[in-house]
Amino acid sequence: MILWVKRGAAVWSGIFLVALLYSHTEIAIIGGILNLAWVVDEKLRPTLSKFIRPSILMINTVLSAYGVLKGAPSILAVLIAGTSLLSWNAGLFLRRWRDAPLTVQYRYLKHLGVILAVGLGTGLCALTLQGHFSLRFFWAFLLMFIVGFLWLRIISKASRKESAR
Repeated sequence: MILWVKRGAAVWSGIFLVALLYSHTEIAIIGGILNLAWVVDEKLRPTLSKFIRPSILMINTVLSAYGVLKGAPSILAVLIAGTSLLSWNAGLFLRRWRDAPLTVQYRYLKHLGVILAVGLGTGLCALTLQGHFSLRFFWAFLLMFIVGFLWLRIISKASRKESAR
């Protein structure tokens, strides 16, 4: 299941990257092709796969920054960062524990989802505070409430683990 999450996140990362760089067609096509290579990196030769895994995360970051500097919407860069990190983390899990039991996979995806939600919520809050897009009060309040709740949940779990020692 984590393999499909990794592949789906890599595909979405490529789609968001193409949407971000639609005015620069050549760069968008190259970024999309590299993200498609990230989808099937486990089927490639190990030497090529070792090169693709870390470099795609860096390429997505550089291309996102380039797109934002050229005037593309910053929201797409936040989504690219989130999906790229999700795919990268899922790939790390698969590389370390290929045949994990389903309960472990669910637990890992749950923790990863909480971290991703906090990161995306923080990024969206930052964009809203900078004035890049506006939210009505209810949606801004709801977004900040959810991020605050998830952040407090992460902190409370960490403090419980530390007090158990």
